[in-house]
Amino acid sequence: MISSLPLAWALTAVFAATGFYALARWATAVSERRSAAHRTAELAHLLMSAAMVVMTWTWYGSAGLWTQIVLFSVLGVFFLVTASRGVPCGPSGRVAGAAHALMAAAMVWMLAAMPMIMASPAEAAGGGGAHAHHGGDTMDMSGAAHAAGPAGWAVAVTVALCAVLLAAAGYWGARALSHDRDAGDPLTPDDASTAAEATDGAACDCADPTAAPQAAQPAPAEAAGATTALAERVGAPARPAGRLGARSDAACHAAMSVGMVVMLAAMVAGW
Repeated sequence: MISSLPLAWALTAVFAATGFYALARWATAVSERRSAAHRTAELAHLLMSAAMVVMTWTWYGSAGLWTQIVLFSVLGVFFLVTASRGVPCGPSGRVAGAAHALMAAAMVWMLAAMPMIMASPAEAAGGGGAHAHHGGDTMDMSGAAHAAGPAGWAVAVTVALCAVLLAAAGYWGARALSHDRDAGDPLTPDDASTAAEATDGAACDCADPTAAPQAAQPAPAEAAGATTALAERVGAPARPAGRLGARSDAACHAAMSVGMVVMLAAMVAGW
């Protein structure tokens, strides 16, 4: 796919790094029995990274192409649903669902629109080199592009998608560098929101006028300490320990977004 060898190796390094990082996060999420949305998000990172590494060096046959289009389409719909319902997808909180949906959409567009945006459609159709792997039904799909060159509307959509991905990369880069001290920050771990809901639920039970009155009892020292810790966590989101926390997750999102922009630009420019 990428004719520039230095660029190909640079993209390979970026997506290999995000892939290994996603693998570690996914293994941690599974071992700690995190939510299904959290585990799916980490697995999606891993799949996207692996697909981008392969795409850097070669193209897929018809079966592989459509399998990935269906896979990332399903993932995109899943993350759209989680984002609309406010379901957190890991330490990046609820906003991560929208980010994952955006990256899944970029993957689908990259796979499906390749014949319409490639600068050298003849090579994409199997002209030689790494592109020779692209054949079968996909050659038919790229036939019109071979005759007319890149479609103007497809290039315009690609440019717009790149602009959105760059904006997302800037957001995630800023979040990775921020101090993350404000309550309600999108980098709040997914279990912090659960703790907050539990606190709200307890408050509602106490305020329920139909509840039977209970005699005031002094809180044990352990309960008091737990309440204080919980209050501090809700007021100022805690950062997960280790290297798999919210900041590194934001940096991974930023790196993947920039890598996708470079890949799309390379497809259009023929790099």
